[in-house]
Amino acid sequence: MTRGADTEPVVVRVDRDRCIGSGMCALSAPDSLALGADGLAAPLADYADGGAELTDGLGEAVDCCPVEALTLHSARGGYRIDPAD
Repeated sequence: MTRGADTEPVVVRVDRDRCIGSGMCALSAPDSLALGADGLAAPLADYADGGAELTDGLGEAVDCCPVEALTLHSARGGYRIDPAD
């Protein structure tokens, strides 16, 4: 995924039916994702205020999820950014 200084805010979504709790996402983006009490990934950020900054760690978390349970979406347009459809 290409990231730049002018990227738009993003929302990370976790498919809890796919997540296996490997923890790769929490290691890659500890400021954005963690494993919850149920052992599954959960976003830490409250996206109600328009999304979060796309960091390299967040992009890496999405890219390295072994079961592709994470997706990034545009906070403005709602369309899927990563992984590409």
